[in-house]
Amino acid sequence: MRMRLTNNLSRKERAQKTRNRILFEATKLFARQGYHKTTISDICAAVGLTSGALFHYFPTKEALLNAVIERLQRGIKLYSEHLERVSDSGFCAIEDIVNLMCEHFERQPEATICLASLATEFAGSRKETEKRLKDVYEDFVNSMERVFEAHPTVKDPRAAAIAFIGASQGIAVQGLLREGEVSIRRLAYGFLSILDKW
Repeated sequence: MRMRLTNNLSRKERAQKTRNRILFEATKLFARQGYHKTTISDICAAVGLTSGALFHYFPTKEALLNAVIERLQRGIKLYSEHLERVSDSGFCAIEDIVNLMCEHFERQPEATICLASLATEFAGSRKETEKRLKDVYEDFVNSMERVFEAHPTVKDPRAAAIAFIGASQGIAVQGLLREGEVSIRRLAYGFLSILDKW
């Protein structure tokens, strides 16, 4: 009985590891190629699975997309949670968020831009995915809006929050595009220097 439980546990662990690898590779492909241009065959080749094996984990490509969005949502939620914990709502809060984004980018660059890529691809589609992507951003927008409410010259904190998030994701896109030319940290600090007159 004990041996059987161990085998089941290791099988579950292997299954979770495979599921995570599928999500990781799908995130990379969606970030670089877009959701619609990425095929199930592309994902299978990246992971080293057959389509039948992949469909065991995700019954449809749309189910995989939803799981990728859910994974990205957990990542972006860290930014909102950080802003909720810090007492400083000035430039230091902005600097903290940019540093967190850099750390995230350094660990997994495609995950940093996948959400922006999907938002671009589904913008104006009026599909459920577009609404879901807006919802993913909402907590972060609200947290950043509270930060910008403390800014002495910002007249529209919500617009500033949305623009800041878009600009930050643009830094990640440029970091990926200019890999080897300029570091993400250098780009981020260049961006922060623009905002330095707080």
